[in-house]
Amino acid sequence: MRKLVDNDLSKCVGCNRCIRVCPIDEANLVFIENDQIKVRVDNEKCIACGTCLTACQHESRIYDDDTEKFIADLKRGEAISIFVAPAARANLQDWDRMLTWLRMLGAKSIYDVSLGADICTWAYIRWIQQNKPKTVISQPCPAIVDYILLHNPSLLPYLSPIHSPMMCTAIYMRRYQNITHKLAAISPCIAKTSEFEATGNLVSYNVTFKKLEEYIVRNHINLPADPGHYDHHKSGLGSVYSYPGGLKENVELFLGKALRVDKSEGQSVVYKALDALGRENPKNWPAVFDVLNCPEGCNLGTGVAHDRSMFEIGTAMENARKEALEGRDSEYFDKMLADFDRDLQLVDFTRQYYPRPVIKKDVKEAELEEAFLALGKTDELSRKFNCGACGSDTCKDMAVKIVKKVNVVENCFKKMHEDMEGEHKAVMDWRDSNKDSLRALASEIDSIHKSSECIKEDVVKIREVVRSYELMAREIDKIADNIHIISLNASIEAAKAGDNGKTFAVVAEAIRSLASKTQVAITQIGKTSDTVKSTMTEVEEQIKDIVNQIGGASENINDINLRTERLSNE
Repeated sequence: MRKLVDNDLSKCVGCNRCIRVCPIDEANLVFIENDQIKVRVDNEKCIACGTCLTACQHESRIYDDDTEKFIADLKRGEAISIFVAPAARANLQDWDRMLTWLRMLGAKSIYDVSLGADICTWAYIRWIQQNKPKTVISQPCPAIVDYILLHNPSLLPYLSPIHSPMMCTAIYMRRYQNITHKLAAISPCIAKTSEFEATGNLVSYNVTFKKLEEYIVRNHINLPADPGHYDHHKSGLGSVYSYPGGLKENVELFLGKALRVDKSEGQSVVYKALDALGRENPKNWPAVFDVLNCPEGCNLGTGVAHDRSMFEIGTAMENARKEALEGRDSEYFDKMLADFDRDLQLVDFTRQYYPRPVIKKDVKEAELEEAFLALGKTDELSRKFNCGACGSDTCKDMAVKIVKKVNVVENCFKKMHEDMEGEHKAVMDWRDSNKDSLRALASEIDSIHKSSECIKEDVVKIREVVRSYELMAREIDKIADNIHIISLNASIEAAKAGDNGKTFAVVAEAIRSLASKTQVAITQIGKTSDTVKSTMTEVEEQIKDIVNQIGGASENINDINLRTERLSNE
């Protein structure tokens, strides 16, 4: 089956609204991506009821239809005829002018599904009269049909075999009006695509009101001024079929109260009502159970813009009712049924169903217990907390989903809250048991920091002493040079004196030796000074690094103290 509802997961914030409103427990799959809860639709189980599309406020849930392809094919000359759902009157402000625009695009013929609704009513009445079933579940809504086929096949024997008004229209156009080219539905329903596929693709396009209007606005299309018309005679009361109880009203128009018709609509109640029917005593069953997926019927279907109030829609439907009944008496409607009896074959408007039930995992008590423990729910009170934040009605439902791997433990708000409380308590316990040590450590680090600063200052003083030492060495070097010169002069004078200067020569030699040793000492002093300066530079850099690290450690310790103090006050 074609994927109808899809996700833009980049916009999903994991708010669980889609899970909360979905009538199918396992149609949403929760997972974690980059530490963020995400929810995607499981198209194998989704019935395209559209509830999540309305519920999602982040535009993460999106749907697909055939609007773009339909208009592109019309523009390139594809032969296409159209039928339009009666809900167009309640949703498309200029629906009749839109008919003119579609003809200008190339539509070959345009039919009103109100005619198909009248045929559908006739078929219901005749089939019930011929087969006398215990009860009949109406099936104009494909989401309802898919729910039964996928999730509750036990109701299949009671599902009406009569085609929906749209399919009755398509069959009438194809078999009784000899329209052989492609058919397109202008519809208020996403799930109609599923119905068209399941009934042999007699209809090639499902064009929803919302996407069609968006196309017109996006492409700045000005609709023609002249209103359009349909290519068949006026129908009966089928124009109110899109309103809740429309089928009931049509049946009662022909049979009065001869048949009991109960109704239910809206995703939040109709599927529970269907399940309840299966459990109910058959003596309490109605002759017809008229069910619709959407709370206001097709008038506020899944493929409409939802920008009109229920009162506007009610006014539109009332106008359609008055128009259908104006100037017509019971004879008119009796004749319409007689004409259908004469011209139509009931078998043409019935269908076969092919159930495709999803495989459901049986949850064992041991697995359920394990899931509860994983959720941190160990007592009766915690297991009935039932906050609904995870999207499930009860904690037990959530535990079941954990077992079935369609939700994750991290999506439990209660567990997340308790985990945070546990972490907070652990921090407080750690703080209480270590606060004295932290304060002592902070004090010691502060003392070391001060000592390091003193060492840094002492190193600076040593460097100044070394500079003084170098200055003194330079002065001694000058003295040594002078002594060396004096020794040379003494040697010259001793040579001139001959034997009388020998004693003087010994003195001169001693002076020369002193000068030489002084020079060697000065050289050694220079090397030592260079080594000391290099070492002092390294020591200075190391001390700077130590001071910085001690400062950072001190800030971190103080920050820990402040944070734990703040946490303890919260």
